[in-house]
Amino acid sequence: MRKQFAQRGAAYNRIEEAFQNFYRSLRLNGGLPPYRSTKSGMWAVSDARKVYRAFCYFHLDRYGHMAELGSGDGKVALIGSLFTRVTGYETDESLYKKSLEIRDELELSNVVFLLEDYLLADLSPYDILYLYPDKPFSVLEETLRASWHGHLLVYGPHFPPRHFNKVSESPSGVGKFVLYESP
Repeated sequence: MRKQFAQRGAAYNRIEEAFQNFYRSLRLNGGLPPYRSTKSGMWAVSDARKVYRAFCYFHLDRYGHMAELGSGDGKVALIGSLFTRVTGYETDESLYKKSLEIRDELELSNVVFLLEDYLLADLSPYDILYLYPDKPFSVLEETLRASWHGHLLVYGPHFPPRHFNKVSESPSGVGKFVLYESP
């Protein structure tokens, strides 16, 4: 068990370093900081340490398959792949390509990225969904209520679901993550 945690921690450090290098290269090349508008919403990066701690706290390894809805550059999906199988959905082609590049560079095989709108996808194969919402997600919530059963992990306090049941909230030292259950 201790060896597994050490291996996961080492793999996490490699992921964090790869993304620090990516964001540094964006700044050095005069690019925008890791925050911009895409055709489906805003791309904003998640805090890797908080995500990793949340996945530990909520025992992500007890789930069989997670979908990250709006996977951006792939950071959260790659961190999640240290715990379970992950599929990341993204509509922005440049972010999608960056997620593939970093995944392949790190030789992580437990994660798949799709250049696809998650609102049009069949989400029934996943027992947990991860979302860092940039706006209310009532359309997604209505779709999920009709056809999906499982847990929804939401990062951030801004847009809680209206009809899902709150199961647990992470402690303040982890960050603002709330686990919900489908009704």
